[in-house]
Amino acid sequence: MQPLNYTIKKCLGLLGPAAISALLLLSWATWTEAASELTDKGYQLDQIVMFSRHNLRTSITSEDSSAATMMTHPMPKWQVPRGNLTMKGGINETILGQYFQLYLMDEGFMADSWQPGYGQVDFYANSYERTIATARYFATGLLPTANITVKHTKAVGGHDKVFNKPFAMDTPKLMELAIDYHNEHFQSYKDVFNKCYDSFARVTDFPNSPYARKHGIDHINTADLALTFSGKEKNIINYDGTARKAYKLLDPIIMNYYQESDNNKADFGTGLTPKDWENLGAVKTKSIEMVVGNPAVALSHSHDILNIMEGDLKNDTLKFAFICGHDTNIFTILTALETEDYSLPETILTKAPLGVKIVFEKRRNPQGDLFIYPYIAYMSDDQQRNSRQLSLHEPPMIYPLSFRGLAKNGDGLYRYEDILALMDRVNAKYEEYCLH
Repeated sequence: MQPLNYTIKKCLGLLGPAAISALLLLSWATWTEAASELTDKGYQLDQIVMFSRHNLRTSITSEDSSAATMMTHPMPKWQVPRGNLTMKGGINETILGQYFQLYLMDEGFMADSWQPGYGQVDFYANSYERTIATARYFATGLLPTANITVKHTKAVGGHDKVFNKPFAMDTPKLMELAIDYHNEHFQSYKDVFNKCYDSFARVTDFPNSPYARKHGIDHINTADLALTFSGKEKNIINYDGTARKAYKLLDPIIMNYYQESDNNKADFGTGLTPKDWENLGAVKTKSIEMVVGNPAVALSHSHDILNIMEGDLKNDTLKFAFICGHDTNIFTILTALETEDYSLPETILTKAPLGVKIVFEKRRNPQGDLFIYPYIAYMSDDQQRNSRQLSLHEPPMIYPLSFRGLAKNGDGLYRYEDILALMDRVNAKYEEYCLH
């Protein structure tokens, strides 16, 4: 599908998410499909707890930033404010919601006109436009005839500390854990940038950029990349250096890749290859991972979210929970849970793609025993860039998760008690490292 022209965008904007959902559903072919293999084996689906990253947004890197001067061509122009969900992001999130509607109907979990009772569904988002909007679009796709309320605790644009808190190393033990991770992984961070640098230089024409001319350089050297600490207590961890500015410039470049399905427009006519895009995604991913993949940061940053998810899993009334935040939250949740290393296929953002969901399915066997099936659900780059319609025949990407130290049964499920025990261990570790 080519990018929507102005007239279609204007019409869709007037229709709103509910009408978009109806139009997309009408365009789908009829489907018939057997229930999932787990259901066929007798594991009844009782509950879903889902944590989602927001979908496609405009860039958060400003046109007047130092990073923006690292390329010779102008920053992409967006039709919505900086950092907000794009119309394409809304459409893609609605498609994901509609897929889960089809899936849950097929599982016998819900009817197509399900009107949830009090306390049966919960939608909670960070107080940013892009996270609130993502939750609304998903809810519209999943439950188009229900009046779903998306909770957020602050005024739009405010900082909800559940999702956003400083990466502060508040205790000596937490600081030691953070430094140990840095020492072990810092060289790999620089190695990824150096290995992939040519792709960055190609898409930006860096040697001829205003930044290069101003600083008298024609290449970005990682020698000045350094761990930094800021804040009143000088304990908020981050990185600084020329390569860090390049990472910030990747934000508009990669968002443009997903917004523009025409490759010549996506790469500003620079002729990037699929390998170049993989390289750019690798730098973007590694640059985030170095901060929030740090187990010290993950432990402190994911604590509130994991407590909410654990509470949701224990709530027998709650049937479907949707929590919407950011890629940083995806990293910290999975790092804190000691997830086995993974690399997601068919996307350049191999750890936390746009709109990605961490899904915990609670299932019950015929004997009444409870299990958890954890997985990541996301659209492939082809599905995302072209807003592909999803169905049971054309599903999103599904990637099962595994946790270190836990054993799955023969059907790939964890015992419910083992997952709760894992969360309790993470909470105990939080108390040990973050509170003492």
